[in-house]
Amino acid sequence: MQQILYDTCPSCRQGAVSLHDTLYQCADCGLTLRKSKRFIFLNAGKYEVVKLGTGSFGMDEQAMQGKIFTPELLKITLNNAYSDEQLDQLASGDQSILRPVTTVLAVIILEQLQEKCFVEVRGVRRGHGPVLVGEHGYQPIVEIPTKELTWQDKGNLFCSSNRLVMPSDKFTFIRLGRKVSVVRAFRNGIAIQLKKEDFATYFVGGLPHESAVMAAYIIGKLPKSKK
Repeated sequence: MQQILYDTCPSCRQGAVSLHDTLYQCADCGLTLRKSKRFIFLNAGKYEVVKLGTGSFGMDEQAMQGKIFTPELLKITLNNAYSDEQLDQLASGDQSILRPVTTVLAVIILEQLQEKCFVEVRGVRRGHGPVLVGEHGYQPIVEIPTKELTWQDKGNLFCSSNRLVMPSDKFTFIRLGRKVSVVRAFRNGIAIQLKKEDFATYFVGGLPHESAVMAAYIIGKLPKSKK
């Protein structure tokens, strides 16, 4: 009997991801995974990414190299992986390629808002830091200077149809509209500058490709980006 890791591929939402020889593969998009053999007693039942699906995924594959994931966390991370071409689409305002997040956490939090969730990043810290100036950017090049931040709280970050949501001791909402003056992706998170605030809000956590897709989506939602 063929071993199936995911009934539906987290990357393309088409076929199953099943075992072929020693690798788990999606026949539709080419996603290829393998069971981790490193520190096997500690990492039993965990997986590594060998190859992402069709398209240019240079940043994503590089970011995932050497990382070991549980099936649940890998599913979330792969759902956040979009090709360079798709990121360009998102930043220009085309949201047709987005894959909604269907984890239990996302459903519970967002059903009250009556919105869909498009990105989920686990284990994020929120901080206030240096003001952002200049252009938007969704290609993460440098890291957030964490020593310059004043930490506020931590939790899981969700990007919904109309806002960023981070539930924690303090429920953080940032509406994606005219009040956002700058959004920028970093290799270890994203930062949002709101008009009339003398600080930027930094969300630190996740992999570079997760920062990229979140920033590209936000840029595409902003009124100025659509002109």
